[in-house]
Amino acid sequence: MKELITTEQAARAIIILALALPIAGLVIGGIAGVVRRRSARGAALGLVCGLSGPAIWVMWRVYNGVIGRFGLDSVKGLLVNLALFVVVGLAVGVGVGAVQRRRAGSAQTR
Repeated sequence: MKELITTEQAARAIIILALALPIAGLVIGGIAGVVRRRSARGAALGLVCGLSGPAIWVMWRVYNGVIGRFGLDSVKGLLVNLALFVVVGLAVGVGVGAVQRRRAGSAQTR
């Protein structure tokens, strides 16, 4: 039996995303910023969103490293990956929440 998507195909797709998403985010954010008359802010926000591509690539590499070390059918490997992804998710959530609170606080002082 053959896989529908091989590991090499998935890795290639993730590399393409890691390279394309920052550029796409910058362009789309810049266009949205021009429409809202805040081009620099829009481009910066788009770039930050586009950096999810390289972050996905890093997490893919970490996942493959853990699976390579412990094996695909290892409960320990599953728990290590779960812990890593939970920590990264919490860090991103806390960061986004902090930025939103800061923006809400600065909007109230205006």
